Amino acid sequence: MIVYPDIGYNSFISLDDAVAYFKTRLHSDEFLSQGWNVQEPALITAYRSINELDLTIDPTEAAQIQALKNAQCEQALHEIKEDLDSQNINSFILMGIKTTKSELPRYSQRALAILRPYISAPICQVVR
Repeated sequence: MIVYPDIGYNSFISLDDAVAYFKTRLHSDEFLSQGWNVQEPALITAYRSINELDLTIDPTEAAQIQALKNAQCEQALHEIKEDLDSQNINSFILMGIKTTKSELPRYSQRALAILRPYISAPICQVVR
């Protein structure tokens, strides 16, 4: 894992700093109980997920970088807790009974709350 600001980074936070974050957070056993071979990919996957958002972040502002780190931790926990990659089946019929699977949210609600001040919404302007 390559941590920001190193060239070619794929994480905003180091594994050690993420573990320190989770040691001060309630209900984080699912992250802490995993080995580095799960924790590190979860953090990298969370980094990729966060990069899909349209964020306006100033990388020279410590508070904004810390928000990215905290959000990445929250998203990593969400990635571990939920099987987000197997959500392609919405409903199926088993023995004549239709079952509908509700989709899990793609992003951690806590991560989105942390990043809310920095999320840019696309603007659609209609002129008549």
